[in-house]
Amino acid sequence: MSSSFPEYAACMTERRRQLPAVGFALVLPVLAASPAEARTEPKLDVDMAIFASSDPLLLSTEHAGAVMVEIAASPSIKITNQGGSMLIIGGTLRRRDYSRLYGHFMLGDAHVEGRYRDSEYLNIGFAAGFERMLALDLLTSSPDGASDPGAIRNSWFTGIDAAWTPNEYELFTPEVRVERTYYTGSSLLLNAEALSMGLGYSRRTGPRTSIGLRARNSISSVAGMGNVNTAALYATFNRKLPDHTKILAEFGVSRTGAQKEMTTGISISRPGRTLLAGRVEICREDGEWARQGPTGCLSTSLDTEVSGLGGLRRNAIVSLSVMQPVGAKFVLRGSGEFRHSTLVGGAPATGPPDTFGDGATDAVRGVVALDWRLRPQVTLTGNVQYLRRQVVNGDRIGAAYFGIQLSYKPGSRR
Repeated sequence: MSSSFPEYAACMTERRRQLPAVGFALVLPVLAASPAEARTEPKLDVDMAIFASSDPLLLSTEHAGAVMVEIAASPSIKITNQGGSMLIIGGTLRRRDYSRLYGHFMLGDAHVEGRYRDSEYLNIGFAAGFERMLALDLLTSSPDGASDPGAIRNSWFTGIDAAWTPNEYELFTPEVRVERTYYTGSSLLLNAEALSMGLGYSRRTGPRTSIGLRARNSISSVAGMGNVNTAALYATFNRKLPDHTKILAEFGVSRTGAQKEMTTGISISRPGRTLLAGRVEICREDGEWARQGPTGCLSTSLDTEVSGLGGLRRNAIVSLSVMQPVGAKFVLRGSGEFRHSTLVGGAPATGPPDTFGDGATDAVRGVVALDWRLRPQVTLTGNVQYLRRQVVNGDRIGAAYFGIQLSYKPGSRR
């Protein structure tokens, strides 16, 4: 990506070079552990799936139906020492073929993450990785998916975080993360990068309750636009209920700086904004496969993030996921998510005024699946999905998907 601010680009590059080295130094004690002190757990998961849809890439063209076949392998290795430090190296290689029109895609990811446990009061984590994904798969997790679902999103990330508990009541959680994204096969989406820093503080006020504050600041840049700073401050509340239910709430405000864009040699500015931000999440968790009773999460959030569609976007998200065991070998799963995204600061500068208003896009994903545990390591899943996107001109494009998936997880014992 070419940045219009060379000093910032150089700074971002230098930080990207430094963070992996610092992170590796933090998890080096795990690698240095002797075989007698460390436990190594290799794993290889394999998935095979076949799906059919009348419009698999949501392109709104006639006679767009196709069958999709996908094979994925996910190797990983986990190293843990007696002190509680750990290192995980893994990834996924995925090949997806369509019976007609769309060809094939090589997708996947690679990642390394570690956690160094200095003591019961301090642990430090590091993560870095690369992802290559079809934008369609990010339909409700990124505002870019609804804009050009046939594009390929390539992204790098690296980050460091820590958890420090100076006493039995307080917890400090600083973090730094760098991300860079570029797209191939798209004339709409632009390359972007972001540096974000955050600090959280929470205090336990009871056996199951904690309150606190969380501050975050990010510097982002999109190709052809200037740097944008976004700062946010949240009040946080965590509560664990006796029936395995957790409640997380964050309420606050975010301040977005002015955005600048160069269009045909002319500099155009969008004003900064102060916006409400936060999230609420209610989850009931239970790890036992065959235990009766539904588990799941309901969440809603308001946030701001950098987008390849141009500048910062405001996201309103509602999601629900539910899982219900049916006997000893079956699990019924359902999930739904809705995302509404608008451009922060006014109409897109790249088009005539009021052409697309605030550049709003919507995305919907609904899934119903039935898992059948054939063997402890083998699961067969029947899956029905519905996906829909609304593009900036207001058109809605939706399609249903029907398929089956076979998963082999040698390490599974439940």
